[in-house]
This record gives sequence, structure tokens and C-alpha cells, in this order.
Amino acid sequence: MEAQKLATLKADVTKLRQQLRAGDLYQSLPQRLGDLIDQTPVTPATTVVAVDDGDVLDLIKQLHAGLDAGNLTEINDDQLTLLLAHLGSTNALVRDRGCYYLLNEALQQQLLTSDQLGTIFDTLVQDDHLFTHIDQPENDGVYQRSFSILILSVLLYADHAGMAFMTAARLEQVVQQFTTYLLLERDTRGFVADHGWAHAFTHIGNLLDELADENELARADKLMMLACLIERYQRLTTPLIFGEAERLSTYLALITTKDDLYADYLLRAFKKWHQRLAMGAAPASETAWTRVFNRNRLLEAMALHDDFPTSIVDYLDDELEFLG
Repeated sequence: MEAQKLATLKADVTKLRQQLRAGDLYQSLPQRLGDLIDQTPVTPATTVVAVDDGDVLDLIKQLHAGLDAGNLTEINDDQLTLLLAHLGSTNALVRDRGCYYLLNEALQQQLLTSDQLGTIFDTLVQDDHLFTHIDQPENDGVYQRSFSILILSVLLYADHAGMAFMTAARLEQVVQQFTTYLLLERDTRGFVADHGWAHAFTHIGNLLDELADENELARADKLMMLACLIERYQRLTTPLIFGEAERLSTYLALITTKDDLYADYLLRAFKKWHQRLAMGAAPASETAWTRVFNRNRLLEAMALHDDFPTSIVDYLDDELEFLG
């Protein structure tokens, strides 16, 4: 994404976060966020430069062998740098079964130092990982964006589990970057032929879960991310059909049991969403019907939960009865 446009959007996000924290907006938040999304249209595609995976294949094989044998005791800094450089590979064996799997296993087995956790975080939270080609038609940049979000969620999970490396500055950075990302991401692909999982909106659910559980995060910022998700979801023009609705419903159940504020906001947003659909023209295009069924899948996934607040359960019962 062009640097100046991204900087302007970030400044707008910062202003809204400050106003929300100060209590200067609540009911107008959906409209304000919707305007930011609508003012960032799809731009012409540019070439996504493919990374050459030749230099990482031997390392992946070596580290896999060490894990299988049970004698891998560390991943050194040079190896870590190489794995991170290939996290956006279009080759699923490199990206998913290689870089992501190895980094996740290293975290689970506590093979990485706190400094290394910080290095991973500081790398993946940068613009060139989270916003590469994000305002363009579906493209291979999604793998780097999506798997950066996934690893960030794993890092936050590790921090919550006691592998402390987060600082107040890092938390502020990930919230600012992720809030902006939520407004921009529109690639809804799940499993992609020849390339494996993209799954951006599933990985979004993972990071939202961890931030919902972050005790150091202000209610206003958690509300902001919830609001961004809802506004982005409503405007998607391609289908979510690979379990994303189920994943996001789990986050919605989690956040709405944290505080009545979140349940109230979600309920208001869903009622307004229904009103817009009811008052608008009947769906007559692929995009319009995609939005209808994306919404229906989310409501149906939410209805399978038994842990939503009563007000939302009652709304879902009425809405699904209406849908038939």
C-alpha cells in the first residue's frame, strides 16, 4: 500500500481511538469506521515479488529432523531471520509446514529466548509484513499478511502463558497496526489451489482472541477492534466459506462475556445491519447475495454457542426464526 495513504489512514485510526477513549463517540463509531473503509478503494494490482525458497529448504529439513529426533535445543538468530523471510512464501510446504510449524513448535517447546520473541514480534508487526498489497485485488501478498497475523497471535498467547516479552510500547504498536489492518483486509480466500491456506479471516479471529484476553488493554481499544471487524465484515464482497464464520463467532462469544459494553455494541450493530438489509433493495447481484450469506453464516455459527449473553441469544433466536 502506498506509504502516504497508509500514514493518513493510521492517523485517522489514532484520532478515532483517542476520541473513543475520551468518551467523545460511541453511536457514531460504525459510521466513522465505515467511511474510512469506503474511502480506501481497491487500487490497481502491482506485481508481488516472489521470494526464492531455495535458501531455506535445507534449513527446514534440518530443523524438522531435529524436532523429530528430539534433539533440537535452539533456533539461532540467523536461522530465525531466514524463517521469517519466507513466512510469505506461496509454497505451503515452506510457509505452513515449514516456517509457521517450526516457529510454533519452537515456541511450544520454549526453544526461543525472550529476546528472540521480541525480534519476531518487531519484524512481523511492521508495515511491509501487514500491509503488503493489501489495497489491491486478491494477490499472493495475502500469505505474508495472514501468516504474520497468525504468528503475532501465537506470540501473544506465549506472553500470556508466562513467556513474557511484551512491553507497553509493543502492545500499543500491535493494537494500532492490527486496528488499521482490520479496516483494510478484504481477501477472504480459505484454501487456495497450489498454494494451500490463506485464511486471513481465521487468523484475524486468533489475534482478536488474544487481544480480548489482554489485561493491559483498555476497553476502548477492545471495542474499537470489535467495531472494525463488524464494519469490515459487512462490506466484504467475496464469500467466507472455509470456517471463518465459526472462528469469528468464537471471538464474539469471548468478547461479549467480558463486559456488557461489548455485548451492547454488538447488539446495536447487528440490529442496524438488519435494518439496512430490510430497507435496501432486494439483492440482485453476486456481491449483494454474497453479503447476505456471509451474514447468515455468521449468525448461524453464533447460534451454535451456549456462552453468549442472554440479550444476544434472544436476538439470534428471533433473527434465525425470521430467516427461516
